[in-house]
Amino acid sequence: MSCRVSTDPPLAGLRVTITIYQARDLLAQDRSIFGKRKSSDPYVKVFYKDALIGKTSVKKKTLDPQWNHSVKHVIGCDDGEKVQHAAPSASGLGPKFHLVLLDKDMGTSDDPLGQVYIPINIHGIIEPQWFPIQTGKQGEKYYCKKAKGEIQVSIEITTLLLPDIVRGNVVPLRMPGKKKLLKVGLGWNVTQRQRPIDLDVSCVALDTTGKVSMTETVYFSNLVNPNGSIKHSGDEREGMQTVGENDDREQIIMDLDRLPDHIVAYVLLVTVATPGVDFSQITSARVRISSGSSGIGLCAFRPAYEGENTALFCMRISRSFKKGRFGKAWSLSTIGDVDPSARDFGTLIPEIKGYCRDLFPNTDIDPNERVAVMNKETTIRVADYAPTRDKLPSVLAMGLAWDVTDGVDIDLDASAVCLDKNYNLVDMVYFKHLRSEDGAIHHSGDEREGDEIGDDEKIIVAFNAVNPRCEHIVFVINSYSEQELDDVAMASCHLFDPVTRKDLATYTLTNNASLDNRTALLLADLYRDAVSRDWMMRIISLPHQGKTAKRSYGVIVDYLRSHMPSPASHPPNPDVITTEMPVAVALDSDVCFIPDDEEVVVAAFVEKEEK
Repeated sequence: MSCRVSTDPPLAGLRVTITIYQARDLLAQDRSIFGKRKSSDPYVKVFYKDALIGKTSVKKKTLDPQWNHSVKHVIGCDDGEKVQHAAPSASGLGPKFHLVLLDKDMGTSDDPLGQVYIPINIHGIIEPQWFPIQTGKQGEKYYCKKAKGEIQVSIEITTLLLPDIVRGNVVPLRMPGKKKLLKVGLGWNVTQRQRPIDLDVSCVALDTTGKVSMTETVYFSNLVNPNGSIKHSGDEREGMQTVGENDDREQIIMDLDRLPDHIVAYVLLVTVATPGVDFSQITSARVRISSGSSGIGLCAFRPAYEGENTALFCMRISRSFKKGRFGKAWSLSTIGDVDPSARDFGTLIPEIKGYCRDLFPNTDIDPNERVAVMNKETTIRVADYAPTRDKLPSVLAMGLAWDVTDGVDIDLDASAVCLDKNYNLVDMVYFKHLRSEDGAIHHSGDEREGDEIGDDEKIIVAFNAVNPRCEHIVFVINSYSEQELDDVAMASCHLFDPVTRKDLATYTLTNNASLDNRTALLLADLYRDAVSRDWMMRIISLPHQGKTAKRSYGVIVDYLRSHMPSPASHPPNPDVITTEMPVAVALDSDVCFIPDDEEVVVAAFVEKEEK
């Protein structure tokens, strides 16, 4: 089944013309030669969301000025949709214009004459309408205790409808203005009675050598890149609220002028993080591209996809590439391909590289260059991510790391708790017992050892020597001093090959608030599958109370008894990577982008609202 949103194009924004005709019976602020207040020199400033968007001329010595002045402004798609969907009774709660009347004075600050807030209604104010001038709130700027009179205004609204782009389109990102901010928003709707679905948007960075840069990649566990030029909204929009068809649940904002010079391409993809769920539970999906400065929509990509898939390659944003050199200009190219099983971007690194092979024509792509970027309660088969597919390395290491904020000194310890199939304790490896009785598990101690991995502690596992009775190796962090973990940030673990330093899996705790009033954290479980006997890894991420691993034992057993592992997600297994950018498709002639008031506005599909 192919899933599509409604064919009605969503808003790019609203083009609004507010015309200020005249005012009458204004407050007199200027004194005559006899000292009596007789007149004013009035003019009007027009604000939208506290930003000055226009003003009238000054009319000398009058309390009944006539301006007949129009101010034009384009409202972004987010505010435009609030206006479009607002009930008439609630229009006063939405976006509004703020008109401030002032008396022009020479040599001193201008005197307030009063102000008016005018709610923006999708139908506008067709005929000129009189509004009473208000005092404003005492203590605020422009407050005028004796404000009086009326002002006559009309508002004309034209809708700017967002044009669709399709698979294979290439859109040059020529964005006038001082701040060239690009906002990519993902919106989706789920089937009725479907539990909330967590979709993750990832912006995967590739450098000039064609390698994926994990530090520059922005996703649910790394919401900002090092120089702050890309920001991710986070996972707070994961379907727990009712949203409109065109609302964004997750957003990525890119400052095109500040993107790092060594990064030449970003591939944006969406993965279904919820175990056991795929795109068949999504009734509609839409990627909306807009200006991050003004909020004005540029275009929308509404991919049609087969339902039983878990990953969607949306688009690539890349630098210009001519004669083997990368330039400063950026363009957006749509993809629209899917994968049936992957649930994170790390699992798809070879495929991501395939979509950039035109930028790096001489680069070989290793089909086994994969790392599981895991979420809470997700599971993998470890050998799926081994340097040689399906061949489990004889030795792997679990690196555990954490940052302590505000200079707080907390004594944290990592441990491995070994259990049999009935959850009886087999062994425990911790700071006072650095090696298991079978010699297979070794704790590196508290020192960092100065390597680039940056782990606070490492626990090494020789799988071929693990006691046959051992079914689970559970990794836990404890605060031995019983200080609460409130000041711990970025608690994480990663499973890696200590010889090649290749990561097989990684996890970072994103909900740090869950550590409040807790002294321990269960992170991960390495366990043998009951049927295949393959070693599996699942993320637990359970904060609890316990100063030592021994005190965590009961919590571990309770969790393992009550929480069965989710089905393991499996990466693609091709011998050769065949992904590549779609054949370029020319933009529809109706789709064009023009500057308006130093911002990009969609000129296509302009449709005036029926009066």
